[in-house]
Amino acid sequence: MAEAQSGTGQLQEQKKGLLIAVSASVDKIISHFGAARNLVQKAQLGDSRLSPDVGHLVLTTLCPALHALVADGLKPFQKDLITGQRRSSPWSVVEASVKPGSSTHSLGTLYSQVTHLAPLSSSRSRFHAFILGLLNTKQLELWFSSLQEDAGLLSLLYLPTGFFSLARSGCPSLSTELLLLLQPLSVLTFHLDLLFEHHHHLPLGPPQAPAPPASPPALQQTVQAMLHWGGRLAQSLRGASGETPPDPSAPSSPPIPGSWWEQLTQASRVYASGGTKGFPLPRWGSRRHGTAAEGAQERSLPTKEAAPGRGVWLGRLFGVPGGLTETESGAPKSRRPSSWLPPTVNVLALVKRGAPPETFSSPEELEASAPSMVQTHRAVRALCDHTAAGPDQLSFRRGEVLQVITTVDEDWLRCGRDGVEGLVPVGYTSLVL
Repeated sequence: MAEAQSGTGQLQEQKKGLLIAVSASVDKIISHFGAARNLVQKAQLGDSRLSPDVGHLVLTTLCPALHALVADGLKPFQKDLITGQRRSSPWSVVEASVKPGSSTHSLGTLYSQVTHLAPLSSSRSRFHAFILGLLNTKQLELWFSSLQEDAGLLSLLYLPTGFFSLARSGCPSLSTELLLLLQPLSVLTFHLDLLFEHHHHLPLGPPQAPAPPASPPALQQTVQAMLHWGGRLAQSLRGASGETPPDPSAPSSPPIPGSWWEQLTQASRVYASGGTKGFPLPRWGSRRHGTAAEGAQERSLPTKEAAPGRGVWLGRLFGVPGGLTETESGAPKSRRPSSWLPPTVNVLALVKRGAPPETFSSPEELEASAPSMVQTHRAVRALCDHTAAGPDQLSFRRGEVLQVITTVDEDWLRCGRDGVEGLVPVGYTSLVL
């Protein structure tokens, strides 16, 4: 007896969880109408065409809560004259509750209207549209009351542990509490579009967590099959050169270090494993025929690191953030204050020419080439307004023409205007042709 009472208590707690979800959704809808100061504003807040928020609230809070409530305790299948049996759903409850003679004429009209909406292809979307129609006609409380009173329908569709079966037999307070929760909605005025869910492309059911990104399985299988075939081919070639051919049933051995197949395997490993971590690649080039000791010595040599400052000069031209460079005095090099402006004509010309050749010029040659650069870039036009951030910078307005005195670096120019000189960001100007 005590075990039966404890089991009934647990069932009641589960059903109260369904009522809590309905109560929370009703509170959110009522708070949406709380901003209205008169009947006109209240009617506008209930119209999904004028206030789409009410449609989103009903479809994301109230409809899922009522769907879970009606689906609680449903029998998995119900008998059908044509197919023998078919799967039950909350929409099946709607179909059975609006049969001729078992409901009012208005509910049957709403059911017929929903079934003739072609965009509603799933049973869940039809159930949601039916709930929207009940809110429009202020009959949501009436439908649940008539459903609760139909004992034959409940015994046909629901298990004894379902919400409506339990509310009718063992715990009638559940039905009373549900009707009290839905009663405030009958006072509000709704004009909801029955195809609101279809027009706004709202997802059906509760939101699902996005699946973690994974590498394409077809690409992994293809690369793994190619690596396996290549290993077999390399073994057969070694067998033809004087070694014993491998046994087809034996597992393929790893390729010899330093061979061409090892290089291809390492290059393709990132696709076979799906990872993104870098790995060292051997240096491709012509192989010299020598002893095994010389080959091992060549492979043991460490790879030379790239010289500092090489490989990132193109990114620095466009303002890509990177490591801080230092001047000869040790202070951090100044950068231009913005990186969102487009590069200037001289930057594009430098990119088109390619990387600067690594040539060493004497100080006399550098001094001789500086005047020619100044003569080439005589004047620049300001692309936007700029206020000097320091005493060494020059303020200017958009469209002003500034005379170039010298080029400080790839980010700054020293310009003059009306006898005043100062630093000007390269990205804020364009070359006057």
